[in-house]
Amino acid sequence: MFVEVFIVGLLAGMSPGPDFFIVMKNSLGFGARVGILTSLGIASALIVHITYTVLGFAFLIETYPALFFTIQLLGAAYLIWLGFHAIRSSPPKKEEAEIEETQPIQSTKDSKSSIQGFKEGFITNLLNPKAALFFLSIFSQFITPQTADWVRWMYGLEVVVAVGLWFSFLAIFISYKHFRRFYQTHSYWFDRFLGAALLFFAIRIIIGAF
Repeated sequence: MFVEVFIVGLLAGMSPGPDFFIVMKNSLGFGARVGILTSLGIASALIVHITYTVLGFAFLIETYPALFFTIQLLGAAYLIWLGFHAIRSSPPKKEEAEIEETQPIQSTKDSKSSIQGFKEGFITNLLNPKAALFFLSIFSQFITPQTADWVRWMYGLEVVVAVGLWFSFLAIFISYKHFRRFYQTHSYWFDRFLGAALLFFAIRIIIGAF
């Protein structure tokens, strides 16, 4: 059963969603360090989802639908904010593009700290209704009232490890210099695409909420 839960968690992390796109955006734009910290932020938020699910807080969401509705709208609002800033990306000036060709790979935008990357990953996952529903579905499929508490925690931590490892691998892979060099040349188009993707997921969340 532990293997099945790990595989399900890994597949859930691989599926395209807000977490996937925020890791791609930060890894391409700011390098592996920020991308990995973004991944750790996502994994840390999953611990919050595990905690309220194991402690039975999921019952509150089912009993008070307005609570889950509020979480959905907050998550959508945050994705809209991220997407709006990404989609406003503009092409670099000619002088910047010429300098870029002769310098080591760096972000063409303002630098982003590891803490900022962690915070973006954490908030994106924390306010992602998909993550909450995922743990509800996992626990309903693999856990019974007779399941020991330590087994429930182990199932949840398996998912955290699986998702954290996947996104960290993605951050390292996508930060490879050839990917980043290509990204820097066309960064404004990538940012607009990733911003549009985040807006798409925000719209889907809003439609689902109503």
